[in-house]
Amino acid sequence: MTAARRAHLVLGAATGILLSATCASPAMAGDGSATTPALAQAAPAAPVQSTSGPSDAALADAALRDLGLTREQFAAAGERGASAAAAANRLRGVPGYAGIRLDGGHIVVTGSGAELLAGVAALAPGIPDIAVEAPRAVPESGHAAPKSGTVPQLAGSTEQLFQAYVRDVGPHGLQAVMAADGKFIIRTGAVNAPESTTDQSSGPGPEAAGDGSPADTMTTAARPGKVSPAEFVARYANVELDGAAPLASEADVPGGVGYIADTGWICSTGFSAFDPAGLPAVLSAGHCASDGQATTATLEFQFVQAGRLGSFGFSQFGGPGNSRIIEDPLDPNNPGNVGTDISVIEDLRDDLDPLPAASTWGDPSQPGPDVKIIGTADPVQGMPVCRSGRTSAWSCGTVDAVGIFVVPGPDYAADETDLRAFRGFLSYGVQSSGGDSGGPYVSGNYAVGTHAAGDAPPATVNFAVGATLSESLAVLPGYQLELFLNKPAITSPAPGATYEPGQTLTGTVAAAPASAVAAGSSVRITMQGKDPEDVPLGAAGSFSFTAPDGPGPLRFTAETINGSSRSGAVEFDFAREAPEPPAPQPPAPGGPDPEQPAPVPPVPAPAAPQPPVDGGAAVVPADAGAVPADLANTGAAGLLAASGAAVAALLAGILLAVWGRRRRQSR
Repeated sequence: MTAARRAHLVLGAATGILLSATCASPAMAGDGSATTPALAQAAPAAPVQSTSGPSDAALADAALRDLGLTREQFAAAGERGASAAAAANRLRGVPGYAGIRLDGGHIVVTGSGAELLAGVAALAPGIPDIAVEAPRAVPESGHAAPKSGTVPQLAGSTEQLFQAYVRDVGPHGLQAVMAADGKFIIRTGAVNAPESTTDQSSGPGPEAAGDGSPADTMTTAARPGKVSPAEFVARYANVELDGAAPLASEADVPGGVGYIADTGWICSTGFSAFDPAGLPAVLSAGHCASDGQATTATLEFQFVQAGRLGSFGFSQFGGPGNSRIIEDPLDPNNPGNVGTDISVIEDLRDDLDPLPAASTWGDPSQPGPDVKIIGTADPVQGMPVCRSGRTSAWSCGTVDAVGIFVVPGPDYAADETDLRAFRGFLSYGVQSSGGDSGGPYVSGNYAVGTHAAGDAPPATVNFAVGATLSESLAVLPGYQLELFLNKPAITSPAPGATYEPGQTLTGTVAAAPASAVAAGSSVRITMQGKDPEDVPLGAAGSFSFTAPDGPGPLRFTAETINGSSRSGAVEFDFAREAPEPPAPQPPAPGGPDPEQPAPVPPVPAPAAPQPPVDGGAAVVPADAGAVPADLANTGAAGLLAASGAAVAALLAGILLAVWGRRRRQSR
């Protein structure tokens, strides 16, 4: 890559994309000399320019160039790798299980025994194309001659093999204990290469042994009281001894996008995360924190410091408390102390926004987040992976082995027992250089690990090593990886339509540009005056909820959530559908037929004057000649009113007659 292109690459990355992490290296000035921690103090905060529409071209180019896969095939392979990783987690504790790998789109489980076969059969309905193979025997050329009368045994796991090797051979010269191609491989070298120190002033130099000589010969001799590596391997039928160049933390290469620790080491930022309080943080390599000596990190863009990034919080390089292979503070009797390589940068500058993505360095003007992160997946042999970093930009390959790797600690040059071990994976195809440590490894849209080490010059075989992310998160209780989430959309009612109380509203959360919606996501519905309701998402990103009762419009917000990850809220407003007129009510029992018109009460004829009683005046009923006052009354109510009037008139006549008779009798 030309200097001009690299300069363009870094300019747009000032968003603090907190994505690509790289190994520690001494901070180099523009003239090639190492800067001191005093020169690594934060410069005034530079304004962070946001970018939009980042290019996907580099991912497509790298996947096609390095893997022969299209962008879509890379995403699909990531989903397949995630399925294999899930199967490995289910089978890891089953007797007879030895390993798992991807092979031509198939998931192949290595192992034997009835319990393992039953376990694989139970997974088959949900994971098609899963098969079992027996452990492979290593050709005799890969072993020393076994002792007479001994029967080679089968190694069961990298963990057991590592413990036995450290106990019987010792950690000196050990590079890795790995599982690959149905067998186990122990890699050894003469001496592990130490990290370059910050007091180098002559610029980048070879990562080699303490005396500057290459360290590429196999350690075969036994130490006092120990057996040799060859003798140890001869005990097993499925273990191979492989001499290789030593591992070294990537270092000594200046330039590109990254950060400078106040100890002088240059590294790259990694996956974005949330601390237990839900505050943003950045994950990077543990060795970048120099066993807890580093306190602050400054953004760095091709020799130019760009303001404060944040402060180092937790870090672990090796076992708990940055412990070595031979000293386990949690289990002093355990000779094989295995840990991880992870650091946390917290208390981030206010104007920085870490994003759930890995940069593909696709567009020189927009090297922003291209690959969205929707979850984690453990590494599986055969899984396609791509790595992003400040120095080597974007490179892809496959996971060629999974196991335990040994790298030197910061005091190795003075004390050869300062060796650290972590669980990780190796790729011969991924390219890396100094400054790439901590950078993200992704498979499709899944986070797999952070870059930790690579081949040390003058190695003849390229390889890159990553620390498994799930192992790193295991030592960070309460921390969560930030996940990419799209905002929800309501599909029914349609925009501008009305709703009815009690109606089921449906919606969806899109997956694109990721391959799927992050597992375990839900949609938070918040209506005014009501508690938020979390609605789970279906497999296709669909969701539904019931509209509440109420007279007015339906107003609410919806937001996709997953732990502390948020999509941002969207507002929705639906008018209530106008109510229909009430339906006719059935008649009361015994009432008139509603289909027939109600009878109109007859108008009574004027009553004839009653003849006078005893010569008195004629008596006329009180309502004689009157017309009913309310002709609008119909039905039973009208009849009752008319009947009441007639009865009242009759009673009045009777009373007058009785009163007249009493008067006559009283005379």
